[in-house]
Amino acid sequence: MNYPEFEISFETRFQTHTNLYPHAVEYHRARFGQTIQYLLSSILEQTEDLIQRSETSWAHTEEIVSDILHSGEVSIEQLFALEIPTELTADRDFEAVTTKLYETKYYPISEHLNYISFPPALERKAFIGKHLDRFEEKSEFCDLGFGPGVLTAFILQQNTSWQVDGVDISHYCLHHAQRLLTKRGVLGRGKLSVGDVRTLPYPDDTFDVVVAIEVLEHIPDPETGLSEAMRVLKPGGYAITALPVQLPLMMHLYDFDTPDEVLALYEKVGLEVIDFETKEFQRQTGAFVDTFALSIKP
Repeated sequence: MNYPEFEISFETRFQTHTNLYPHAVEYHRARFGQTIQYLLSSILEQTEDLIQRSETSWAHTEEIVSDILHSGEVSIEQLFALEIPTELTADRDFEAVTTKLYETKYYPISEHLNYISFPPALERKAFIGKHLDRFEEKSEFCDLGFGPGVLTAFILQQNTSWQVDGVDISHYCLHHAQRLLTKRGVLGRGKLSVGDVRTLPYPDDTFDVVVAIEVLEHIPDPETGLSEAMRVLKPGGYAITALPVQLPLMMHLYDFDTPDEVLALYEKVGLEVIDFETKEFQRQTGAFVDTFALSIKP
């Protein structure tokens, strides 16, 4: 039904009640008109915002959307027609979340979309970028829970001598990320695979840098995952991590209540934190804090 048809149907239904309930009809008609005006104002405000965006912003959105369409093998129409998984429950079962969310075409695409304008995602990328000059030539990275591969590709594009291995629980993420790395021309230096971050397929002391951005809260035992990351990190190597605080989503199987709890976890596994940032962000359900850390393995 288009809008003119809806308007005719709307008025027809009101007319059937006008004689018996004149004041009620006038009330609902006025309320409906007020709602339409609010929606139009909101649309105009968003349109004005789009018009005034900088060329840099338009170019950034173009790049991300182009990457998503290629990596996810979807059109714009298919992108907005993707079904959002609705079967997640509050039982917080890792296997259930993996099956119902991570192993869907929707998941890597939705995570990739965050890099258009979602502030926490942009801050994660910025925090990594802030510390890239610390890492030596021919450094070997391990990206845990690489998701759509955005950060993997970003790291590989900064230095042609760097190598990134990565593990993610999702076959859909693997396919999406490999296509992204191919599009960016860096797949030859990226070795990605499906696996569990709690049982990594690498020998001890393999990597110069381990990256675990917004991944440890997705497993029920973050200490096990971080200890495994420490195992494969060389002595003197760096860990780049990000963990949310007070963000109880159904896909999060462990909730951190304070930044101090995050710091305590790093200390417990033996990491020495050399840079720690906290930033507050707003969601419809309220505020939460993201923590970002650069640590070293003694």
